[in-house]
Amino acid sequence: MKKKLLLEQLAALKTEYASLLEVTPEDAVSHLAAVDAKEADIKAKTEELSAVEALEAKAKANATREPARVISDNEAKSPWNNFGEQLSAIAFAQSPAGSFGGKGGRVDKRLFETTLAATGGNTTVPADGGFLIGTEFSTALLSKSREMAKILPLCKEIPIGAGSDSIELPFVDETSRATGSRWGGIRVYRAGEAEAPTASKPTINRHELKLETLKGLAYATERQLRNGSAYSTILEDGFSSEFAFTIDNEIWRGTGVGQCLGFATQAHEGTALMVSVAKKVSQTAATFVIENATSMLSRLRAVPGSNPAWLLNRDCVGQLPLMTVGQMPVFLPNGNAAGQPYFGTLFGYPVIIVEQAETLGTAGDVVLADMSQYAVITQGGGLRSAQSMHFRFIYDEMTFKWSYDINGMATIKKPITPFKGSNTLSPFVTTAVRA
Repeated sequence: MKKKLLLEQLAALKTEYASLLEVTPEDAVSHLAAVDAKEADIKAKTEELSAVEALEAKAKANATREPARVISDNEAKSPWNNFGEQLSAIAFAQSPAGSFGGKGGRVDKRLFETTLAATGGNTTVPADGGFLIGTEFSTALLSKSREMAKILPLCKEIPIGAGSDSIELPFVDETSRATGSRWGGIRVYRAGEAEAPTASKPTINRHELKLETLKGLAYATERQLRNGSAYSTILEDGFSSEFAFTIDNEIWRGTGVGQCLGFATQAHEGTALMVSVAKKVSQTAATFVIENATSMLSRLRAVPGSNPAWLLNRDCVGQLPLMTVGQMPVFLPNGNAAGQPYFGTLFGYPVIIVEQAETLGTAGDVVLADMSQYAVITQGGGLRSAQSMHFRFIYDEMTFKWSYDINGMATIKKPITPFKGSNTLSPFVTTAVRA
């Protein structure tokens, strides 16, 4: 279209130029200036047309070059030795011929097998230069993230189908155990013969929980991709650790806006979900003592069959062996800490050291939590992966991206008032500041 327009414009200029030469002007000086101006217009348009034709010739020459060649069929039958090997193969396949020390432009047939065998919502077209990261590698990355996470595995996980991006979580709207309030309004009555009891029903409410996407992005230089095995270890360990840390941190203190709503930040009608017990009178600053632990136990609302845990900052570990009732220790260290996810037990509940807890003496340094009352939704397909050679092309870098759809929130709105007494109960309990 550009060339056609230039040809039409050039033809019109030449016609106008010829007309100028046929006229005998009254003012020869001004007419000569008009002729010179028209000649300059014709020269500029001719140069522009030549540039367009030169670009067309280069494009035509490039189209006739030898296409990227597919290497031996035998390689298609071999599994990838590691994650980095596949990343390197993707980079070679998507790069110009001759780059990467002569490896550029070579397509490993295993890339086609990976693409055809891949499942989930992320699809690419091999003919356009795009290949999926192997499903086994994305699954391994996700599995390692779960292993590294400390809080996520304790939560109630609810996978949802690929055709949905949200879920409604029904819950009993119970905020008090007083008669007439249990289960949101259920009551039973003593009644004489032929006397009908008053009808009652539970109050059921719903939380809507929508999936939000957590993303990881990495760039790989030509030098890094040459050493695929070492770089794959960095990617797997680094991104697994960061996915795990970020999700745990959101479960603890997330804002609920585009991310999980943390149990430490969740509130309803101005009442925080996590309750805080008072410190011991005249308690020494920056300590956690047995009176703190017993007070927290008295405020815990645990559901039958659950296994609450003490989530604490490493700064607090030195306080635990000092706790006794008389001569009886209440903390039992784990004899095989390296092989277990927990450090020991306090009053029979596991002690788990987490980075997300506050430092010793601050509210939130130790949290007694029943994480079965925190729901996490995930997309069934797990991690999605994508890659591009174009975004950082001028820097000789490939771009790799991972996306994980996940969200979470507690399944109750606020602490519950017990049948007797005024101290509310919650699945999440901590101790007030000890400063």
